[in-house]
Amino acid sequence: MSPRFFFDVSNSDETILDEAGIEAATVDEVLAEARDVITEMADEAIGIDLDQRWTMVVRDAAGSIVGRLPIKR
Repeated sequence: MSPRFFFDVSNSDETILDEAGIEAATVDEVLAEARDVITEMADEAIGIDLDQRWTMVVRDAAGSIVGRLPIKR
């Protein structure tokens, strides 16, 4: 079974926690998936104001941050 990772989205005012997460074999794999999710979010503009500075914080099941990716249009 692969480890579970979570994609939280945050700015200076709020954080939207990912409750479900995804399984991935490696950190590189999960960061590639995070980049794909960011592209989808920007393309669909789903629920966040991209005029603010948002970041996707990728964390493992223990809560350790394994990556931070800016969300841009």
